[in-house]
Formats: sequence, structure tokens, C-alpha cells
Amino acid sequence: MITAVALALTLLGLSACSAETEDDVENLSLADSYAPTHIFAESGVKVFMDELSQKSGGGVSFDYYPAGQMGTPRDLVSLNRSDVLDIAPASPAYLADQLPLSSVSDLPGLVEDSCTGAQALFDIMSPGGILYEQEYEPRGLRPLWVSVLPSYEILTVDRTINSPEDLHGLNIRTSGGALDATLDALGAAAVSMPASDAYEALSRKTVDGVAFPSISVLPYKLQEVLGHSTTGLNIGAFAIPYVINEDTWDRLSPQIQKRIERAGKDAQTSLCAAVNTDTPAAIDTIRGSGVEFNTPDAEGMDAFDEKLAPARKRWAENMDSIGKPGTEVLRTYEDNLARYEGASK
Repeated sequence: MITAVALALTLLGLSACSAETEDDVENLSLADSYAPTHIFAESGVKVFMDELSQKSGGGVSFDYYPAGQMGTPRDLVSLNRSDVLDIAPASPAYLADQLPLSSVSDLPGLVEDSCTGAQALFDIMSPGGILYEQEYEPRGLRPLWVSVLPSYEILTVDRTINSPEDLHGLNIRTSGGALDATLDALGAAAVSMPASDAYEALSRKTVDGVAFPSISVLPYKLQEVLGHSTTGLNIGAFAIPYVINEDTWDRLSPQIQKRIERAGKDAQTSLCAAVNTDTPAAIDTIRGSGVEFNTPDAEGMDAFDEKLAPARKRWAENMDSIGKPGTEVLRTYEDNLARYEGASK
């Protein structure tokens, strides 16, 4: 009898512990290199964390380290892979040696709409997608949402750019990856550096200009040190997937995993909509600060097209030549873009 009572009490205790575990709040660490006022934070990270907070019933709390508190973009991925951080951005542009195929998103002339780009890219970064299988899964990373900043332009301190010839002899800051190859093809010297270093580099004339989307100029106050910007070139894009460590993911309950997936999807939708909405206003503000916008004339645009058109094929062939499925990745991404563009019309 005593044994039966003891067993019953033990089972009740285990049941209570199980119930407590389900009700426990998961604590996750999240770090990035962006200020809390940056669009990535306000329209992406904040949406993600708010939806998962204990207050909203999401059952997750966060230790959040913005603005590079935990290191550079490369540092953050290393910390994520070593289980020091649970969630961090893993931009292919900063990680060309680790995620070379993922830089497909940065190629010129592919993306003009942020939401279309994000949907098309996230499909192939998610489990079952070619980028997940080739690059993220082997590194223990699982993308939760991705932002794509489209329509990169060339902004300079004191030179109007009307053709590729105007870029010869200029040092242009890039985010790295595929964009470096694009600038090289146009005749400029690509200088890869974090966006946070661009203001000082421009001020000191270490670089003559930047390859940037208009939406990113204002957070770094680059309009204060720039004089000219192209329009209509779309020389590339910039993708920022936020990833969770797979070991962290595996220890989460199925309920929390579903909530995180839903919150990631909502963060992606919120962020791409904000990028699309805020870009025209950003251009107006930049123009109002004195930066002159210039669309190359027909002859100049033809010259740019002649340089940029082969860039995607050349990227794919380079990937193929080192044993990576570049052509397949590019074709899949282009097909996804066409599908989502068609769905939005």
C-alpha cells in the first residue's frame, strides 16, 4: 500500500513538473549590429520579440544586444554557431567565405520589391530549400526571417555618375560578397566595410562613395557627407537573414517552435512592407539635404546594362567551377521571384 501511494505521488510530481515546464518562459539571446531605431530593429526584431513576449502569451523572453554590443557581423555568427548567442543576423555579404551561394540575392537587376525578394529568398533558405541544405543546415543555422534591401545605387561625395567610365579610379564602399564583383565589373575599386564605418570613410576621403540602398542612408547620416546619387541602376541588393542556432531550436518545445515560426513570418512581412513604404520618403529626405539625384542618359544606361547583364551568369559559372550549384541556385531564385511577382499582380 505504501509503495502504491509512493508511486502515485511520484507520478503526480512528474505530471506537475511537466506542466510547470510547459508554462516556463524560454529565455533567448538575440544580438545584431543595428541601432534600436534602425528599420531592421523597429519593423523586424521588435515585431518578432513583441509577438513572443510573455506579455503577449508567447512564452519567450529575450536578452537583446543591439548596435554591435556583441561584436561585428562576423563575430555575431561565430557566437551564434558556438551557442553563445541564440539568434543573430547572418548576412551573406559579410560571410562570403561561409555562405557564398546565398549571395545570389545580392546580384544586380533581380529585385525591386522588398517583399517579393524576401519571400523568394526565404523559400530556398528554409528547410527543404537548396540554400538551407547547402549552407545553413551544415553550419547549424536555421533562418527565421529575412530582409532584402533592393535597388542599390551608387552615391558619391563629389562626382556625378552617368556611365561606368565615371567610376574609373573611384574607391566605392560595398557590403562585400557579390557586390564587390559587380563594382569591379563597372571599373570601380570595391572596398568592403561595415555600414557603420562608411561615414568616417567618406569624411576622410578614404572612399569616394558608397553602394547603398536609399533606405539605409539616413540611419548612418550619410546624406551629410554625400553629394550625388544615381537612380535606376539597381546594381544589387542586400539580404539579412536572422538565424537561430539549431541546438537552441531542437531544445524548444513544438509549441514554442510554432510560435517562433509565426513571429518570424510576421517580422518578415512587417519589415519588407516598411522598406517598400519608407524608401520614397527616404529619397525625398536625402534630396532635401542637398544630394543631387541623377539618372544616367540613354547612352550611359546602355553602357551600364552591357556591364551588368553578364554579372549573374558569371556569378553562377564561378560557383559551378568550384563545385557549388550556382546555376541551380540562380535559376531557382529567379523562378521564385517570377512566381511571387506574378502573385502580387
